[in-house]
Amino acid sequence: MTLIVGYTETPASRAALNFGLDLAAQLAMRVVVVNAGPGAENRSESELTRAETEQLEQYLAKFSVPTEFRQYARGRSTADEFKDIVAELQPYMVIIGAAKRSGFSKFIMGSVAEELLRELPVPVLSVKVPETSVESHTKE
Repeated sequence: MTLIVGYTETPASRAALNFGLDLAAQLAMRVVVVNAGPGAENRSESELTRAETEQLEQYLAKFSVPTEFRQYARGRSTADEFKDIVAELQPYMVIIGAAKRSGFSKFIMGSVAEELLRELPVPVLSVKVPETSVESHTKE
């Protein structure tokens, strides 16, 4: 079985990746890490640079679970890319990061995350970034 982890270079995505790697180790599953965005002239902030991609691949190589990295920038929406990947791999679950929001935006989930939760035919798990405690800041 496979877990798919949506990944961008953000704390929320790193939390999702680490959760997915831990879960895969416990359940003896492989992890496919996916970075998908519009690409071409519509380059998105979510697309990894070459250096970020190399750093991620080095990080993934440290784990005993089978991992694969895929990057898509073919002019399609992120949600459409994920729909195709899910249809191809038929994963156990898709794991995405949840960014902390404040004010009005906390009532509205990011449009890509909301679409993935609504449209994908498999469970989608949203992982929050662990908050640091007040004690850890005062001891430094």
